[in-house]
Amino acid sequence: MNRILIIKLGSIGDVVHTLPALSDLRASFPRARIDWLVEKPAAVLLRNHPRLDRVIEVDTRGWRRALWQPRIWREILRCLNQLRQQRYEVAFDFQGLWKSAAFGLFAGARSLVGYDKDQLKEPGCRILYDRPVSPDPAPPHVSDLHRALVASQGATRGQGEFELGVEESDRAYIEAQLSQRGLGEFIILNPGGGWVTKNWSPSNYGLLHHRIRRELGLKTVLTWGPGEEDLVREVMAACPDETPPTFSTTLPQFIALARRARLFVGGDTGPLHLAAACRTPVVAIFGPTDPRRNGSPHPDDLAVFQPVPCGPCYKRTCRKYRRQCMTLVTVDQVFDAVVRRLERPRSQASLRLRAD
Repeated sequence: MNRILIIKLGSIGDVVHTLPALSDLRASFPRARIDWLVEKPAAVLLRNHPRLDRVIEVDTRGWRRALWQPRIWREILRCLNQLRQQRYEVAFDFQGLWKSAAFGLFAGARSLVGYDKDQLKEPGCRILYDRPVSPDPAPPHVSDLHRALVASQGATRGQGEFELGVEESDRAYIEAQLSQRGLGEFIILNPGGGWVTKNWSPSNYGLLHHRIRRELGLKTVLTWGPGEEDLVREVMAACPDETPPTFSTTLPQFIALARRARLFVGGDTGPLHLAAACRTPVVAIFGPTDPRRNGSPHPDDLAVFQPVPCGPCYKRTCRKYRRQCMTLVTVDQVFDAVVRRLERPRSQASLRLRAD
């Protein structure tokens, strides 16, 4: 294969979980042109990536909000023409949606490869694939599933690195912030989850912070994403005494912060997957999603969850059961997992730092 297109539009966790497949492709086809089609919010993770030749950014959410405007259609046509001009031999649709399969179709690749119906979010889109793939047996973790997809087309299984870049300026910013706050060893608490069904109670995070400070003598840092400011305020209001320090970061700055942390605690969201990619020790709090499929791929990391008859449901709302999969997870259970994970060794990091 000489010209390859990766289609994985978002989110952050989706992009992170596809990086090992990119690693396998580059190791197997070192002279190939490999491009990646991605949504703009997650594109920052891929810009200047050493294993990619080009990152093609799209804004499908913005397009849908203004489809009646001629400039949007011009932008869409420019994107599709740009894809077709590359004359890809193979396009891999890792997303499994109608829109991602449509991009592959309009790109005009000689072969469009995607999953068969059992692995698709929108099974009907497989009719657009030239080669629907159904790994047998299906790997339990999504990153291994993606590696199986590229293996079906001749890629050999290599190191499968979760390679991410950190600029020296981002690392310096984090070091300055930590120094100003007197933070040496610390634990990241990340209360957000993208979906409300993934969110553990803010009051629980406040109590967990208190126990970590009182019983382990470790400081915590509170992190958050866009639109989660109110959630952070609820956590801080629930702290019995001293509140944890907090400061805003970009995604690359968060990677630098995660590299410095003793531990990450949070739900199934982008920062969890970035921390796991950095080989930062992780305690994950899971509810509507399956930790075996979507959790950290590293065996030393721990996931805390409560098996319930309705799960894992992968639903963004839960009126009937009132999010029991999350509300049944106790502070004691998570704190116990924190203690146990801190006792285990930290794996050798696979993150490569890039200083510009």
